[in-house]
Amino acid sequence: MRRWVRSVFLAVSAWPVLVLANPFSTLPLTPSGEIPASGKILLTLQDGDYVLPHFSPDSRYLAFAHVVLQGATELTEIQALNLKTLEVKMLLDAKASLEFAIYKSFVSGFAWTDRSTLKAGISDGDVNGVNLLFDVAAGKLIGKKPFSLADDASGKEEGLTAEQTAAFPSIPPPALANALANGFKVGQMKYIVQKNYWKQDNHIWYLDTERKQISKLVDIPDVWIYSLRGAFASGNAIILLVAYGPDAWLARHTGSKLELLYRFPVKNYQQTSLRVEHARGERVLFQVSTGPDYEKRENFLFVYDKSGLKKIRETAPIYDMDVDSEGKLVCLSQWSGKQRKLVVRELKEFR
Repeated sequence: MRRWVRSVFLAVSAWPVLVLANPFSTLPLTPSGEIPASGKILLTLQDGDYVLPHFSPDSRYLAFAHVVLQGATELTEIQALNLKTLEVKMLLDAKASLEFAIYKSFVSGFAWTDRSTLKAGISDGDVNGVNLLFDVAAGKLIGKKPFSLADDASGKEEGLTAEQTAAFPSIPPPALANALANGFKVGQMKYIVQKNYWKQDNHIWYLDTERKQISKLVDIPDVWIYSLRGAFASGNAIILLVAYGPDAWLARHTGSKLELLYRFPVKNYQQTSLRVEHARGERVLFQVSTGPDYEKRENFLFVYDKSGLKKIRETAPIYDMDVDSEGKLVCLSQWSGKQRKLVVRELKEFR
Protein backbone atom coordinates (compact mmCIF):
# COMPACT_ATOMS: atom_id res chain seq x y z
CA MET A 1 0.00 0.00 0.00
CA ARG A 2 2.84 2.37 0.84
CA ARG A 3 4.47 1.81 -2.56
CA TRP A 4 1.17 2.51 -4.36
CA VAL A 5 0.60 5.76 -2.46
CA ARG A 6 4.16 6.90 -3.16
CA SER A 7 3.90 6.21 -6.89
CA VAL A 8 0.61 8.11 -7.12
CA PHE A 9 2.14 11.06 -5.26
CA LEU A 10 5.11 11.17 -7.60
CA ALA A 11 2.89 10.99 -10.64
CA VAL A 12 0.60 13.75 -9.43
CA SER A 13 3.49 15.95 -8.35
CA ALA A 14 4.89 15.75 -11.87
CA TRP A 15 1.75 17.33 -13.33
CA PRO A 16 1.89 21.07 -14.02
CA VAL A 17 0.17 22.88 -11.16
CA LEU A 18 -0.97 26.49 -11.23
CA VAL A 19 0.03 28.05 -7.93
CA LEU A 20 -1.58 31.38 -7.19
CA ALA A 21 0.58 34.07 -5.65
CA ASN A 22 -0.22 36.21 -2.65
CA PRO A 23 -2.93 38.52 -4.07
CA PHE A 24 -1.79 41.43 -1.91
CA SER A 25 1.99 41.26 -2.42
CA THR A 26 2.00 43.48 -5.51
CA LEU A 27 -0.66 45.96 -4.42
CA PRO A 28 0.56 49.42 -3.38
CA LEU A 29 -0.43 50.38 0.14
CA THR A 30 -3.13 53.07 0.03
CA PRO A 31 -2.21 55.87 2.44
CA SER A 32 -4.26 55.69 5.64
CA GLY A 33 -4.52 58.18 8.45
CA GLU A 34 -4.01 57.82 12.17
CA ILE A 35 -5.85 59.82 14.78
CA PRO A 36 -5.17 59.99 18.53
CA ALA A 37 -7.80 58.74 20.95
CA SER A 38 -9.92 61.56 22.32
CA GLY A 39 -12.89 61.95 24.62
CA LYS A 40 -13.25 62.48 28.34
CA ILE A 41 -12.27 59.51 30.52
CA LEU A 42 -15.17 58.68 32.83
CA LEU A 43 -13.66 55.80 34.80
CA THR A 44 -10.54 53.65 35.02
CA LEU A 45 -10.39 50.28 36.79
CA GLN A 46 -6.80 49.12 37.08
CA ASP A 47 -6.32 47.24 40.35
CA GLY A 48 -6.89 43.84 38.75
CA ASP A 49 -7.13 41.99 35.44
CA TYR A 50 -10.36 43.06 33.68
CA VAL A 51 -11.71 41.70 30.38
CA LEU A 52 -14.84 41.38 28.21
CA PRO A 53 -16.57 44.74 28.74
CA HIS A 54 -20.17 44.70 27.50
CA PHE A 55 -22.64 47.61 27.62
CA SER A 56 -26.33 47.02 28.33
CA PRO A 57 -28.76 48.00 25.52
CA ASP A 58 -29.67 51.30 27.25
CA SER A 59 -26.04 52.06 28.25
CA ARG A 60 -26.94 52.11 31.95
CA TYR A 61 -24.74 49.16 32.90
CA LEU A 62 -21.36 47.83 31.86
CA ALA A 63 -20.75 44.15 32.58
CA PHE A 64 -17.21 42.81 32.73
CA ALA A 65 -15.14 39.90 34.01
CA HIS A 66 -12.31 40.06 36.54
CA VAL A 67 -9.69 37.32 36.16
CA VAL A 68 -8.56 36.04 39.58
CA LEU A 69 -5.78 33.54 40.33
CA GLN A 70 -6.26 31.20 43.29
CA GLY A 71 -2.89 29.51 43.49
CA ALA A 72 -2.36 28.12 39.99
CA THR A 73 -6.09 28.01 39.20
CA GLU A 74 -7.70 30.73 37.12
CA LEU A 75 -11.11 31.77 38.40
CA THR A 76 -13.43 34.61 37.47
CA GLU A 77 -15.59 37.31 38.98
CA ILE A 78 -18.52 38.90 37.17
CA GLN A 79 -19.21 42.53 37.99
CA ALA A 80 -21.45 45.28 36.65
CA LEU A 81 -20.83 49.02 36.68
CA ASN A 82 -23.77 51.42 36.96
CA LEU A 83 -22.72 54.17 34.55
CA LYS A 84 -24.97 56.76 36.23
CA THR A 85 -23.79 56.25 39.82
CA LEU A 86 -20.40 54.61 39.01
CA GLU A 87 -21.29 51.94 41.57
CA VAL A 88 -19.81 48.48 40.92
CA LYS A 89 -21.89 45.42 41.85
CA MET A 90 -20.43 41.95 42.38
CA LEU A 91 -22.66 39.45 40.58
CA LEU A 92 -20.42 36.38 40.95
CA ASP A 93 -17.32 36.21 43.14
CA ALA A 94 -14.27 34.01 42.61
CA LYS A 95 -15.27 31.55 45.34
CA ALA A 96 -18.65 30.97 43.69
CA SER A 97 -17.00 30.49 40.28
CA LEU A 98 -14.89 27.63 41.71
CA GLU A 99 -18.05 25.50 41.58
CA PHE A 100 -17.90 25.57 37.76
CA ALA A 101 -14.16 24.90 37.32
CA ILE A 102 -12.60 21.64 36.15
CA TYR A 103 -9.25 23.10 35.13
CA LYS A 104 -10.29 26.75 35.49
CA SER A 105 -13.37 28.94 35.18
CA PHE A 106 -13.65 31.89 32.85
CA VAL A 107 -16.33 33.93 31.11
CA SER A 108 -16.74 32.79 27.51
CA GLY A 109 -19.17 35.58 26.64
CA PHE A 110 -21.86 38.02 27.76
CA ALA A 111 -25.28 38.78 26.27
CA TRP A 112 -27.99 41.13 27.53
CA THR A 113 -31.48 39.61 27.18
CA ASP A 114 -33.07 42.96 28.14
CA ARG A 115 -32.00 46.26 29.73
CA SER A 116 -31.07 44.72 33.10
CA THR A 117 -30.87 40.95 32.57
CA LEU A 118 -27.40 39.61 31.81
CA LYS A 119 -26.56 36.17 30.45
CA ALA A 120 -22.98 35.00 31.16
CA GLY A 121 -21.42 31.85 29.76
CA ILE A 122 -18.92 30.26 32.18
CA SER A 123 -16.51 27.63 30.83
CA ASP A 124 -15.03 24.96 33.09
CA GLY A 125 -11.74 24.99 31.15
CA ASP A 126 -12.70 21.72 29.43
CA VAL A 127 -15.73 21.03 27.20
CA ASN A 128 -18.58 21.96 29.53
CA GLY A 129 -19.91 25.05 31.23
CA VAL A 130 -22.96 26.83 32.51
CA ASN A 131 -25.05 29.79 31.39
CA LEU A 132 -25.87 32.08 34.30
CA LEU A 133 -28.67 34.63 34.26
CA PHE A 134 -28.44 37.73 36.48
CA ASP A 135 -30.88 40.45 37.44
CA VAL A 136 -28.29 43.23 37.42
CA ALA A 137 -30.52 45.88 39.00
CA ALA A 138 -31.14 43.58 41.97
CA GLY A 139 -27.64 42.08 41.88
CA LYS A 140 -29.05 38.52 41.99
CA LEU A 141 -28.50 35.22 40.17
CA ILE A 142 -31.88 34.20 38.75
CA GLY A 143 -31.06 31.28 36.46
CA LYS A 144 -28.53 28.54 35.76
CA LYS A 145 -28.36 26.13 32.80
CA PRO A 146 -25.45 23.75 31.99
CA PHE A 147 -24.12 23.50 28.43
CA SER A 148 -21.63 21.36 26.54
CA LEU A 149 -19.30 22.69 23.86
CA ALA A 150 -19.47 19.25 22.22
CA ASP A 151 -23.26 19.61 21.84
CA ASP A 152 -22.93 23.19 20.55
CA ALA A 153 -20.39 22.13 17.91
CA SER A 154 -22.71 19.54 16.39
CA GLY A 155 -25.15 20.90 13.86
CA LYS A 156 -23.51 24.32 13.84
CA GLU A 157 -24.23 24.84 10.14
CA GLU A 158 -27.74 26.03 9.46
CA GLY A 159 -29.68 24.34 6.71
CA LEU A 160 -29.91 26.00 3.31
CA THR A 161 -33.12 27.61 2.20
CA ALA A 162 -34.65 26.58 -1.11
CA GLU A 163 -34.03 30.13 -2.33
CA GLN A 164 -30.29 29.91 -1.56
CA THR A 165 -29.93 26.53 -3.25
CA ALA A 166 -31.75 27.77 -6.37
CA ALA A 167 -29.74 31.01 -6.51
CA PHE A 168 -26.33 29.30 -6.67
CA PRO A 169 -26.69 25.97 -8.54
CA SER A 170 -22.97 25.96 -9.48
CA ILE A 171 -21.99 25.45 -5.83
CA PRO A 172 -22.72 22.00 -4.35
CA PRO A 173 -25.17 22.34 -1.44
CA PRO A 174 -22.72 21.09 1.25
CA ALA A 175 -20.07 23.56 0.05
CA LEU A 176 -22.64 26.37 -0.07
CA ALA A 177 -23.84 25.58 3.46
CA ASN A 178 -20.26 25.67 4.75
CA ALA A 179 -19.53 28.91 2.89
CA LEU A 180 -22.58 30.70 4.30
CA ALA A 181 -22.04 29.35 7.83
CA ASN A 182 -18.51 30.77 7.86
CA GLY A 183 -19.13 33.80 5.66
CA PHE A 184 -20.18 37.39 6.40
CA LYS A 185 -23.49 39.07 5.68
CA VAL A 186 -23.03 42.46 3.99
CA GLY A 187 -26.63 43.35 3.15
CA GLN A 188 -30.10 41.93 2.69
CA MET A 189 -29.48 38.38 1.37
CA LYS A 190 -25.91 39.37 0.38
CA TYR A 191 -22.80 37.55 1.59
CA ILE A 192 -19.01 37.51 1.29
CA VAL A 193 -17.79 33.91 1.45
CA GLN A 194 -14.95 31.49 0.98
CA LYS A 195 -15.98 27.89 0.21
CA ASN A 196 -13.29 26.06 2.24
CA TYR A 197 -14.57 22.73 0.99
CA TRP A 198 -13.19 19.57 -0.63
CA LYS A 199 -12.64 19.93 -4.40
CA GLN A 200 -13.70 23.58 -4.27
CA ASP A 201 -11.61 26.73 -4.71
CA ASN A 202 -10.76 29.04 -1.82
CA HIS A 203 -11.36 32.31 -3.66
CA ILE A 204 -13.39 35.10 -2.06
CA TRP A 205 -16.86 35.42 -3.58
CA TYR A 206 -19.77 37.86 -3.39
CA LEU A 207 -23.18 36.16 -3.33
CA ASP A 208 -26.42 38.05 -3.95
CA THR A 209 -29.29 35.64 -3.29
CA GLU A 210 -32.08 37.88 -4.53
CA ARG A 211 -30.41 38.61 -7.87
CA LYS A 212 -28.94 35.09 -8.14
CA GLN A 213 -25.58 36.71 -8.72
CA ILE A 214 -22.15 35.30 -7.88
CA SER A 215 -18.97 37.33 -8.41
CA LYS A 216 -15.36 36.53 -7.65
CA LEU A 217 -13.70 39.31 -5.66
CA VAL A 218 -10.21 37.96 -4.94
CA ASP A 219 -8.17 35.03 -6.29
CA ILE A 220 -6.90 33.15 -3.24
CA PRO A 221 -4.30 30.32 -3.21
CA ASP A 222 -5.76 26.89 -2.37
CA VAL A 223 -3.58 26.53 0.72
CA TRP A 224 -5.08 29.71 2.23
CA ILE A 225 -7.98 27.81 3.79
CA TYR A 226 -10.25 29.92 6.05
CA SER A 227 -8.16 33.00 5.28
CA LEU A 228 -11.22 35.26 4.91
CA ARG A 229 -11.52 36.58 8.47
CA GLY A 230 -14.09 39.36 8.15
CA ALA A 231 -16.03 41.66 5.82
CA PHE A 232 -18.49 44.53 5.85
CA ALA A 233 -20.07 46.91 3.34
CA SER A 234 -19.75 50.69 3.35
CA GLY A 235 -21.50 52.43 0.49
CA ASN A 236 -20.35 50.76 -2.73
CA ALA A 237 -17.20 49.35 -1.11
CA ILE A 238 -16.61 45.97 0.50
CA ILE A 239 -13.93 45.95 3.23
CA LEU A 240 -12.17 42.60 3.61
CA LEU A 241 -9.93 41.19 6.32
CA VAL A 242 -7.74 38.39 4.95
CA ALA A 243 -5.02 36.62 6.94
CA TYR A 244 -2.58 33.81 6.28
CA GLY A 245 0.56 32.70 8.12
CA PRO A 246 2.01 35.58 10.17
CA ASP A 247 0.35 38.36 8.15
CA ALA A 248 -3.05 40.00 7.69
CA TRP A 249 -4.38 42.51 5.18
CA LEU A 250 -7.28 44.96 5.18
CA ALA A 251 -8.43 45.51 1.60
CA ARG A 252 -11.16 47.45 -0.18
CA HIS A 253 -13.03 46.05 -3.18
CA THR A 254 -14.95 48.60 -5.25
CA GLY A 255 -16.36 47.65 -8.62
CA SER A 256 -13.58 45.49 -10.07
CA LYS A 257 -10.78 47.25 -8.20
CA LEU A 258 -8.91 45.76 -5.22
CA GLU A 259 -6.92 48.14 -2.99
CA LEU A 260 -4.69 47.40 -0.01
CA LEU A 261 -5.54 49.59 2.99
CA TYR A 262 -3.49 48.15 5.86
CA ARG A 263 -1.02 45.34 6.57
CA PHE A 264 -0.05 43.98 10.01
CA PRO A 265 1.36 40.87 11.76
CA VAL A 266 -0.90 38.40 13.59
CA LYS A 267 -0.41 35.69 16.23
CA ASN A 268 -2.65 33.02 14.69
CA TYR A 269 -4.25 33.76 11.34
CA GLN A 270 -7.28 31.49 11.83
CA GLN A 271 -8.07 33.25 15.11
CA THR A 272 -7.83 36.70 13.58
CA SER A 273 -11.20 38.43 13.29
CA LEU A 274 -13.02 41.65 12.45
CA ARG A 275 -15.94 42.97 14.48
CA VAL A 276 -18.03 46.00 13.58
CA GLU A 277 -18.56 47.95 16.80
CA HIS A 278 -20.82 50.69 15.46
CA ALA A 279 -22.04 51.95 12.08
CA ARG A 280 -23.83 55.10 11.01
CA GLY A 281 -24.44 55.53 7.30
CA GLU A 282 -21.18 54.83 5.48
CA ARG A 283 -19.09 55.49 8.62
CA VAL A 284 -18.02 52.29 10.37
CA LEU A 285 -16.09 51.79 13.59
CA PHE A 286 -14.51 48.34 13.75
CA GLN A 287 -12.05 46.30 15.78
CA VAL A 288 -9.52 43.80 14.43
CA SER A 289 -8.41 41.02 16.75
CA THR A 290 -4.89 39.78 15.96
CA GLY A 291 -4.90 36.46 17.81
CA PRO A 292 -6.60 34.12 20.28
CA ASP A 293 -8.04 35.28 23.59
CA TYR A 294 -5.49 33.33 25.63
CA GLU A 295 -2.43 35.11 24.16
CA LYS A 296 -1.09 38.59 24.83
CA ARG A 297 -2.43 40.05 21.63
CA GLU A 298 -2.84 43.68 20.61
CA ASN A 299 -6.04 44.58 18.81
CA PHE A 300 -6.57 47.53 16.46
CA LEU A 301 -9.40 50.04 16.31
CA PHE A 302 -10.29 51.69 12.97
CA VAL A 303 -12.79 54.15 11.54
CA TYR A 304 -13.72 53.78 7.86
CA ASP A 305 -15.81 56.08 5.67
CA LYS A 306 -15.70 57.39 2.09
CA SER A 307 -12.64 59.48 2.96
CA GLY A 308 -10.69 56.31 3.72
CA LEU A 309 -9.33 54.32 6.64
CA LYS A 310 -8.10 55.82 9.91
CA LYS A 311 -6.50 53.93 12.78
CA ILE A 312 -7.30 55.20 16.27
CA ARG A 313 -4.12 55.46 18.29
CA GLU A 314 -4.67 54.58 21.93
CA THR A 315 -2.32 55.30 24.83
CA ALA A 316 -1.95 51.58 25.66
CA PRO A 317 -2.34 48.35 23.63
CA ILE A 318 -5.95 47.15 23.26
CA TYR A 319 -6.93 43.62 24.31
CA ASP A 320 -10.68 44.02 23.76
CA MET A 321 -13.37 46.68 23.71
CA ASP A 322 -17.07 47.45 23.43
CA VAL A 323 -19.07 50.43 22.19
CA ASP A 324 -22.49 51.41 23.52
CA SER A 325 -25.54 51.22 21.24
CA GLU A 326 -25.55 54.97 20.47
CA GLY A 327 -21.85 55.16 19.66
CA LYS A 328 -21.21 57.68 22.45
CA LEU A 329 -19.16 55.59 24.89
CA VAL A 330 -16.35 53.09 24.51
CA CYS A 331 -14.88 50.76 27.11
CA LEU A 332 -11.36 49.50 26.44
CA SER A 333 -9.65 46.54 28.04
CA GLN A 334 -6.01 47.65 27.74
CA TRP A 335 -2.73 46.07 28.68
CA SER A 336 -1.03 47.50 31.75
CA GLY A 337 2.02 45.32 32.34
CA LYS A 338 0.81 41.70 32.57
CA GLN A 339 -2.75 42.67 33.49
CA ARG A 340 -5.57 44.50 31.74
CA LYS A 341 -7.28 47.65 32.93
CA LEU A 342 -10.69 49.00 31.93
CA VAL A 343 -11.03 52.54 30.62
CA VAL A 344 -14.48 54.00 29.97
CA ARG A 345 -14.43 57.18 27.90
CA GLU A 346 -16.47 59.26 25.52
CA LEU A 347 -16.15 58.22 21.89
CA LYS A 348 -15.54 61.46 20.03
CA GLU A 349 -13.73 59.94 17.04
CA PHE A 350 -17.03 58.64 15.68
CA ARG A 351 -19.01 61.89 15.90
